Amino acid sequence: MYLRNRFFLILLLQLLSVCSVLSTPRLKDLNIYVSLQDNGDARITEVREMEIDDTGTECYILIGNTNGSVVRDLEVSDETGTNYDTSGSWDIKGSRSAKTQRAGILEKDNGYEICWGLGASGSRTYQVTYTLTTLVRSYQDYDGFNYMFVASQLNPHAEHARVVINKEDGAFTEREVHMWAFRFRGDVNLVDGEV
Repeated sequence: MYLRNRFFLILLLQLLSVCSVLSTPRLKDLNIYVSLQDNGDARITEVREMEIDDTGTECYILIGNTNGSVVRDLEVSDETGTNYDTSGSWDIKGSRSAKTQRAGILEKDNGYEICWGLGASGSRTYQVTYTLTTLVRSYQDYDGFNYMFVASQLNPHAEHARVVINKEDGAFTEREVHMWAFRFRGDVNLVDGEV
């Protein structure tokens, strides 16, 4: 499947994301950048600006109903520029200190969890980047996807959220893109070749 010179049906939903902290951290801003690759894969980067207190051990992103897609190539960093260790298996029962500057992917029966350690309390910015294979699929009339990027039960709830979708090569045009988005307050637009 190639994304060039094809029509796209883009249905924006909301990706299941959760922060597993027991108290009330703040997720001030959630920015999700999706780069669609020519082969139908998506390289997704989530930037989360948060206030973290002293409880809990990790954050995680739930990715369910993958329909055969695979999550791989995980990279996590924080506001200090530290790249987290993604080698080895993820221990969900590990302590906060054991999870500090570590990240991992857990394969579940119905999808994946991308996990990373909270580290120190305070104002934190986490950048989580991963590949989701075959997000874009070929249909009889269009290439497209139906995917949930931000969950309505996101905990903590994002005060502001934005999803930006672009193509690896070139820009989307009005002629080739049909967009729908729902279950959120906001707008969906094609601006400067990006959704």
